[in-house]
Order: sequence, then structure tokens, then C-alpha cells
Amino acid sequence: MSSDKSSGQPISGKFLKTRLTELLGIEHPVVQCGMVFVSSISMVAAVSNAGGLGILTTSEQTPEELRANIRKVRELTNKPFGVNLVPTLPRYRRFLEVVVEEKVPVLSHGLGNPFKILGDKPKGMIFMPTVGSVKQAVWMERGGADAVIIHGAEGGGHPGYVGSTVLIPKVAASVKIPVVASGGFSDGRGLVAALALGADGVALGTRFALTRESSLPENIKQMCLKADEEMPTISTRYDGFRLRSIKGEKIKSYRGWWSKPWEILPSLLHLRKAYKLSNRELLQTTRDMRRLGMPLLQVLCGYRLGRKTLAEGEEKKAVIPCGQVVGRIKDLPTCQQVMEQVVAEAEQVMRAMGDRVAAK
Repeated sequence: MSSDKSSGQPISGKFLKTRLTELLGIEHPVVQCGMVFVSSISMVAAVSNAGGLGILTTSEQTPEELRANIRKVRELTNKPFGVNLVPTLPRYRRFLEVVVEEKVPVLSHGLGNPFKILGDKPKGMIFMPTVGSVKQAVWMERGGADAVIIHGAEGGGHPGYVGSTVLIPKVAASVKIPVVASGGFSDGRGLVAALALGADGVALGTRFALTRESSLPENIKQMCLKADEEMPTISTRYDGFRLRSIKGEKIKSYRGWWSKPWEILPSLLHLRKAYKLSNRELLQTTRDMRRLGMPLLQVLCGYRLGRKTLAEGEEKKAVIPCGQVVGRIKDLPTCQQVMEQVVAEAEQVMRAMGDRVAAK
């Protein structure tokens, strides 16, 4: 067991056993969000080894490279972990096949139901999609979801429209499967609040992005540590979707791809090179994006814009997806330390609340 540095008492997590820990086979009801360019192999393994669920993403990989990375995660941990996919990925169908072939314990997913392609859900695989509304949660439960991650409006990246304190209780009352709260959570107090709202655990994005194992460039981490809760704002200018992010000084006046049309071709060529696509595969990818109703040109330009920050460390033209909770994060611990702090604080808060509200 880990130690609570503030009290010297062992952290047992005995108060934090939920339907989520039982379903996933993890020690603590804490999930690491899948974050493009940020969810490194070392982060995924560290979170899982610490008793949570690490989730690997498919940032600029081929399906076979994903297969190799899944096996690398398995070399670093014997605990459950997941892989995150979205149908906008080039070679999406092949990525799905690799996840199934490698018997990944948990499939994390966004934008739709993969079993329309796969057919029946593979035996033993846990399907845990991310949704932003009650309607989507109910729909995914009917489609075979074993749990759902609820992304409230406070969250980073592409959040829902409704705040977590309103959305979580409504979803929890509308579905029978475990609910994971995401958006506005970073510590033990947040975990206790999520449990009180009806969730079975939390998914942390910004908190795990600001850890030592995160592959986020160090200068971008430092920008986030200096940020307050008002800096991450929502805009559709960057990738065509509602994106909550911190903007660099030279990007705040950016109006969208139409203001810099000369970036379209380099963005398209970058996508082709990053995923090692043939011209035919590139054409099919653009067709799939249009079929899904995505603003193709803005998605392409926004992807390259985000990559420059998240992978290359661009500051002045930064687009840093993160939640409002960034204003509460001022350190860069290890993933193990994050887990210890979350669990210890949650248990302390639950004990303290019992004392505070006990009948006199």
C-alpha cells in the first residue's frame, strides 16, 4: 500500500470501491483520459500501475505501430489499460481490428458506435465511450457500452454543453451502467463530489497531462502551470468543433482556415506523411470525414495547429486543450503521486464529512 505523506497512515482505498473498480478490475476509480500527443506509453503504464486505468491514444501511428505500442505497454504493466479510438482516424477500421486482435481490455471511444463496423462486441472487451449528453449516454448504453465517460462543459478538448454538476446526476439516473465523471475534476475532493453526484469514478485529463510522464513539452507544461481557470476558453475557430483550450498571444486573432488558405495543402500533406498514407488512403480519409459531417478543411488545419503546440512546443501560436481545472494545478508530480494524493484526500474528505454532518 502507498503512504499518505500528510498523516503517515497507509492508503487503503477501502472507501473507494465502486462499480467502476469492479468492472475494470482496477484498485481506484480513476481513469486517465486519452489525450492525443500527450498519453505516452510511460504515462499509460504508470497510471495503470498506480491502480487506475491508463488509456493509450493513436497519435500519428500506423495500425502496426499501434500494435507494437500496445505490446510495449504490456511490457511495463500487467494491469488493465485501454486504447482510445475515433472514427475520424485514417485506417480506422484497421485500428479497430488491431485493438481486438491484441485483446486490449478496454476500448475507449468517441463519436459513435464502433460495433456498427465490428459487429458483435468481442468477448471480454469492455466498451467505455465518451459522451456529452444524456441522450448520447442512453444511446451508447443501448449500443453495448459497459460504462460511459461523461464530459462536462468545464472539461478540456471537446466538451459537452452542460456543466458536470447538472449532467452527471441526470446521466446517472438515466442509465444502469457505471458513469465516469470528466470535466472539472483533478483531486480527491473532486472524486468525492463526483461520487456524491452519482458517478462511479472520475476521468482526469489536465491533471495527468501535467505530470512527469506526460509527453507534453516542458515549456507547454510551464505555460499551463501559470494559467488560471479563466484562460481555457471555448472556440470553434481552430478545428471546427467546440474546443476548450488556452491560446497563445499570436493565435487569439485567428479566424479559421479561410484566413490562411495557404495552410491547407501543407496540412493535408502532413496528415499523409504522419500516418504513412497512400494517395488512395488519403482520399478515403477525406471522404470519411465528410461523411461524418466534419468541417474537413478546418479539421485538417486545426490538427496541424494543435500538433505544433502539443508535440513541438510552439508557444506564441499555442493551442493547448485543457480544462478550467488547470487553474488549480500548480505542480508536476508523477502519475503515482497523483493517484496517492487523490485517494488519500478522498478518504480524508469522506471521513471529515462524516464528522461534520453526523447527528448531534
